[in-house]
Amino acid sequence: MEKSLRKVHYYVAWTGPVFLVTFLFSWVVLGHNFPAPPDPRYSPAELIANYYSKYRSDIMLGMSLTTCVGMLYLPWTCLLSVQMMDREKRPLLALMQLCGGLMTAWILVMCPAIWVYCAEIADTGNPEIIKTLHFIAWYIFNMTWMITTIQFVAIGIFAIIDQKQPVVFPAWTGWLAIVIGISFAPLTFLPYFKTGPFAINGWWAFHGVVVGFGSVMATFTHYMFKEIRRTRILATSPIGQAISN
Repeated sequence: MEKSLRKVHYYVAWTGPVFLVTFLFSWVVLGHNFPAPPDPRYSPAELIANYYSKYRSDIMLGMSLTTCVGMLYLPWTCLLSVQMMDREKRPLLALMQLCGGLMTAWILVMCPAIWVYCAEIADTGNPEIIKTLHFIAWYIFNMTWMITTIQFVAIGIFAIIDQKQPVVFPAWTGWLAIVIGISFAPLTFLPYFKTGPFAINGWWAFHGVVVGFGSVMATFTHYMFKEIRRTRILATSPIGQAISN
């Protein structure tokens, strides 16, 4: 049983790297969000001409794939929660992390589904409606940053206060997660910026957030693999253990 469970945990851990690579390819490359998303100053006609109509096939394929691969963030989050619950007698931080990750996964697939529809009706739909849906999706995608920040802060606090040796995550990874999570705060004011670093296509609101998010995921994934190799995996439920404690 233990050997089989270790394999399951190992394969689930790989959903993290697979998610990062496939999501970046489908959402950034095929979705034509590289080097940056379309200019938020575009009029409805310009948005369609310079983005949705121009790259219609690529955007439809990319965003459709994103609605699939984006959910790989969920099993990665669940594994991280299990590793945290193994250390927490009362798994508050693990549950905060789990809830934040679950809601983040939903945001990662819901918004691309809206962009798929925008591309689908690019040549026949009302330009005003397309622009409205385009911005609604972007605002949901970015301005719900607090969901992911709660997840990152929970992971960060856990890494900092966990004193049991050997630690699952070094304390510096916790500070990294907290700093990156809090750095998402300027996204609150996204509607006020159409140019500059805090606009949808700005170097911070887009490039900085993507790099920061990916850095936290990559860092914690590395230590999740180490924890799988190091620990003995039991068939009992961490949640059940926590409740009994």
